[in-house]
Amino acid sequence: MKARLLFALLVLGPLAACNRSPVRLETRTFAIHYLNRGEAQEIIGPYVYQDRPGAQGALSAGQNTITVRETPDNLDRIGRVLVMFDRPAPSVRLTFKLIKADGAARPDPSIREVESALRSLFRFQGYALVAEGIVTGAQQSGSRQTLEGSGGPYVLESGIERVGPGGDSSVVNLSVHLMFRGGEFRTTVGIPAGKTAVLGNVQGGPASSALILTVRPDLVTN
Repeated sequence: MKARLLFALLVLGPLAACNRSPVRLETRTFAIHYLNRGEAQEIIGPYVYQDRPGAQGALSAGQNTITVRETPDNLDRIGRVLVMFDRPAPSVRLTFKLIKADGAARPDPSIREVESALRSLFRFQGYALVAEGIVTGAQQSGSRQTLEGSGGPYVLESGIERVGPGGDSSVVNLSVHLMFRGGEFRTTVGIPAGKTAVLGNVQGGPASSALILTVRPDLVTN
Protein backbone atom coordinates (compact mmCIF):
# COMPACT_ATOMS: atom_id res chain seq x y z
CA MET A 1 0.00 0.00 0.00
CA LYS A 2 2.84 2.39 0.85
CA ALA A 3 4.55 1.67 -2.44
CA ARG A 4 1.39 2.41 -4.43
CA LEU A 5 0.89 5.70 -2.58
CA LEU A 6 4.44 6.81 -3.32
CA PHE A 7 4.02 5.95 -7.00
CA ALA A 8 0.81 7.95 -7.18
CA LEU A 9 2.52 11.01 -5.71
CA LEU A 10 5.39 10.76 -8.15
CA VAL A 11 3.01 10.58 -11.08
CA LEU A 12 0.71 13.39 -9.96
CA GLY A 13 3.58 15.79 -9.19
CA PRO A 14 4.65 16.37 -12.78
CA LEU A 15 1.03 16.57 -13.92
CA ALA A 16 0.34 19.37 -11.44
CA ALA A 17 3.37 21.24 -12.69
CA CYS A 18 2.18 20.91 -16.27
CA ASN A 19 -1.14 22.54 -15.36
CA ARG A 20 0.52 25.81 -14.29
CA SER A 21 -0.15 28.36 -16.99
CA PRO A 22 2.74 30.74 -17.76
CA VAL A 23 2.11 34.45 -17.24
CA ARG A 24 1.12 36.03 -20.54
CA LEU A 25 2.46 39.52 -21.14
CA GLU A 26 1.42 42.02 -23.79
CA THR A 27 2.79 45.41 -24.76
CA ARG A 28 0.47 48.38 -25.10
CA THR A 29 1.13 52.07 -25.77
CA PHE A 30 -1.14 54.71 -24.23
CA ALA A 31 -1.40 58.32 -25.34
CA ILE A 32 -1.05 60.93 -22.58
CA HIS A 33 -2.46 64.40 -23.20
CA TYR A 34 -2.18 66.39 -19.97
CA LEU A 35 0.13 64.48 -17.61
CA ASN A 36 3.83 64.99 -18.04
CA ARG A 37 6.23 62.07 -18.33
CA GLY A 38 7.16 61.98 -14.65
CA GLU A 39 3.56 62.19 -13.45
CA ALA A 40 2.48 59.37 -15.75
CA GLN A 41 5.28 57.10 -14.56
CA GLU A 42 4.52 57.86 -10.92
CA ILE A 43 0.83 57.03 -11.34
CA ILE A 44 1.28 53.88 -13.45
CA GLY A 45 4.38 52.51 -11.70
CA PRO A 46 2.51 50.57 -8.96
CA TYR A 47 0.65 48.57 -11.64
CA VAL A 48 3.83 47.36 -13.36
CA TYR A 49 5.44 44.35 -11.64
CA GLN A 50 9.07 44.65 -12.68
CA ASP A 51 10.17 42.07 -10.08
CA ARG A 52 7.78 39.28 -11.17
CA PRO A 53 9.92 36.10 -11.48
CA GLY A 54 10.26 35.03 -15.09
CA ALA A 55 7.77 37.60 -16.42
CA GLN A 56 8.93 41.09 -15.51
CA GLY A 57 6.74 44.00 -16.42
CA ALA A 58 8.27 47.04 -18.10
CA LEU A 59 7.44 50.72 -18.38
CA SER A 60 8.82 53.46 -20.60
CA ALA A 61 7.58 56.96 -21.31
CA GLY A 62 7.94 59.13 -24.38
CA GLN A 63 7.00 62.73 -24.96
CA ASN A 64 3.25 62.08 -25.27
CA THR A 65 3.01 58.33 -24.79
CA ILE A 66 3.62 55.69 -22.16
CA THR A 67 4.41 52.10 -23.16
CA VAL A 68 3.76 49.23 -20.75
CA ARG A 69 4.49 45.52 -20.92
CA GLU A 70 2.18 43.72 -18.50
CA THR A 71 -0.63 41.20 -18.22
CA PRO A 72 -3.81 42.00 -20.18
CA ASP A 73 -5.76 42.56 -16.95
CA ASN A 74 -3.19 45.03 -15.64
CA LEU A 75 -3.07 46.82 -19.00
CA ASP A 76 -6.84 47.26 -18.88
CA ARG A 77 -6.53 48.57 -15.33
CA ILE A 78 -3.81 51.02 -16.38
CA GLY A 79 -6.04 52.29 -19.17
CA ARG A 80 -8.82 53.02 -16.68
CA VAL A 81 -6.42 54.79 -14.31
CA LEU A 82 -5.13 57.03 -17.10
CA VAL A 83 -8.69 58.01 -18.00
CA MET A 84 -9.16 59.15 -14.38
CA PHE A 85 -5.95 61.18 -14.10
CA ASP A 86 -5.04 62.34 -17.62
CA ARG A 87 -7.31 65.38 -17.59
CA PRO A 88 -6.80 69.12 -17.92
CA ALA A 89 -5.56 70.74 -14.72
CA PRO A 90 -8.50 72.43 -12.98
CA SER A 91 -8.71 76.11 -12.27
CA VAL A 92 -7.80 77.16 -8.76
CA ARG A 93 -9.42 79.87 -6.63
CA LEU A 94 -6.98 81.41 -4.16
CA THR A 95 -8.41 83.15 -1.10
CA PHE A 96 -5.84 85.32 0.65
CA LYS A 97 -6.38 86.88 4.06
CA LEU A 98 -4.06 89.50 5.50
CA ILE A 99 -4.37 89.52 9.27
CA LYS A 100 -3.07 91.99 11.83
CA ALA A 101 -1.71 90.44 15.00
CA ASP A 102 -2.12 92.13 18.40
CA GLY A 103 -5.13 93.87 16.94
CA ALA A 104 -8.66 93.29 18.17
CA ALA A 105 -9.08 91.90 21.66
CA ARG A 106 -12.33 90.22 20.63
CA PRO A 107 -12.49 87.36 18.11
CA ASP A 108 -13.01 88.49 14.51
CA PRO A 109 -15.81 86.41 12.86
CA SER A 110 -14.27 86.93 9.40
CA ILE A 111 -11.19 84.87 10.38
CA ARG A 112 -12.94 82.35 12.61
CA GLU A 113 -11.70 79.38 10.56
CA VAL A 114 -8.03 80.29 11.03
CA GLU A 115 -7.94 82.09 14.38
CA SER A 116 -7.61 78.92 16.48
CA ALA A 117 -4.69 77.79 14.30
CA LEU A 118 -3.05 81.20 14.67
CA ARG A 119 -3.33 81.04 18.44
CA SER A 120 -1.63 77.65 18.42
CA LEU A 121 1.22 78.96 16.25
CA PHE A 122 1.80 82.44 17.70
CA ARG A 123 1.43 84.17 21.04
CA PHE A 124 -0.24 87.42 20.08
CA GLN A 125 -3.15 88.78 22.11
CA GLY A 126 -5.60 89.20 19.25
CA TYR A 127 -6.13 89.02 15.49
CA ALA A 128 -8.13 91.14 13.05
CA LEU A 129 -8.65 90.98 9.31
CA VAL A 130 -6.87 93.78 7.45
CA ALA A 131 -7.64 92.85 3.83
CA GLU A 132 -8.84 89.94 1.72
CA GLY A 133 -8.13 89.06 -1.90
CA ILE A 134 -9.55 86.37 -4.17
CA VAL A 135 -8.12 85.40 -7.53
CA THR A 136 -8.79 82.47 -9.88
CA GLY A 137 -6.25 81.06 -12.31
CA ALA A 138 -4.93 77.94 -13.99
CA GLN A 139 -1.65 76.10 -13.76
CA GLN A 140 1.33 78.22 -14.86
CA SER A 141 -0.62 81.44 -14.45
CA GLY A 142 0.11 84.48 -12.31
CA SER A 143 -1.71 87.48 -10.93
CA ARG A 144 -1.05 90.84 -9.29
CA GLN A 145 -3.61 92.60 -7.13
CA THR A 146 -3.72 95.53 -4.75
CA LEU A 147 -5.37 94.97 -1.38
CA GLU A 148 -6.76 98.00 0.38
CA GLY A 149 -6.82 98.05 4.15
CA SER A 150 -5.42 99.68 7.25
CA GLY A 151 -1.76 100.53 6.67
CA GLY A 152 -2.05 99.73 2.96
CA PRO A 153 -2.04 99.53 0.09
CA TYR A 154 -0.65 95.99 -0.11
CA VAL A 155 0.53 94.58 -3.43
CA LEU A 156 0.13 90.81 -3.69
CA GLU A 157 1.66 88.78 -6.50
CA SER A 158 0.86 85.08 -6.76
CA GLY A 159 1.67 82.33 -9.23
CA ILE A 160 0.09 78.89 -9.58
CA GLU A 161 3.12 76.82 -10.50
CA ARG A 162 1.54 73.37 -10.57
CA VAL A 163 -1.70 71.59 -9.70
CA GLY A 164 -0.92 67.96 -8.88
CA PRO A 165 -3.19 65.21 -10.22
CA GLY A 166 -5.52 63.63 -7.74
CA GLY A 167 -8.84 65.51 -7.76
CA ASP A 168 -9.79 66.84 -4.35
CA SER A 169 -6.51 65.51 -2.92
CA SER A 170 -4.41 67.61 -5.32
CA VAL A 171 -1.53 69.69 -4.01
CA VAL A 172 -1.31 73.23 -5.39
CA ASN A 173 2.20 74.67 -5.65
CA LEU A 174 2.24 78.46 -5.26
CA SER A 175 4.68 81.33 -5.30
CA VAL A 176 3.62 84.37 -3.28
CA HIS A 177 5.11 87.86 -2.95
CA LEU A 178 3.57 90.46 -0.64
CA MET A 179 4.82 94.06 -0.76
CA PHE A 180 3.82 96.97 1.47
CA ARG A 181 5.25 100.12 3.01
CA GLY A 182 8.04 99.08 5.29
CA GLY A 183 8.46 95.47 4.27
CA GLU A 184 7.82 92.52 1.98
CA PHE A 185 7.34 88.77 2.19
CA ARG A 186 8.12 86.10 -0.40
CA THR A 187 7.70 82.30 -0.34
CA THR A 188 6.93 79.17 -2.36
CA VAL A 189 4.74 76.47 -0.87
CA GLY A 190 2.69 73.36 -1.69
CA ILE A 191 -0.81 73.30 -0.16
CA PRO A 192 -3.47 70.56 -0.34
CA ALA A 193 -6.59 71.79 -2.11
CA GLY A 194 -9.28 72.92 0.32
CA LYS A 195 -6.84 73.55 3.19
CA THR A 196 -5.79 76.91 4.62
CA ALA A 197 -2.07 77.52 5.09
CA VAL A 198 -0.39 80.16 7.23
CA LEU A 199 2.42 81.41 5.02
CA GLY A 200 4.24 83.47 7.64
CA ASN A 201 4.31 86.74 9.51
CA VAL A 202 6.26 89.93 8.96
CA GLN A 203 6.75 93.07 11.02
CA GLY A 204 5.77 96.50 9.81
CA GLY A 205 2.00 96.36 9.57
CA PRO A 206 -0.49 98.92 10.87
CA ALA A 207 0.87 100.61 14.00
CA SER A 208 4.03 98.50 13.65
CA SER A 209 2.11 95.31 14.36
CA ALA A 210 2.85 91.93 12.78
CA LEU A 211 1.10 90.93 9.56
CA ILE A 212 0.12 87.33 8.92
CA LEU A 213 -0.78 86.08 5.43
CA THR A 214 -2.94 83.00 4.90
CA VAL A 215 -4.15 81.36 1.70
CA ARG A 216 -6.66 78.67 0.83
CA PRO A 217 -6.61 77.07 -2.66
CA ASP A 218 -9.88 75.54 -3.89
CA LEU A 219 -10.33 73.63 -7.14
CA VAL A 220 -12.92 75.14 -9.46
CA THR A 221 -14.99 72.92 -11.72
CA ASN A 222 -14.85 74.24 -15.27
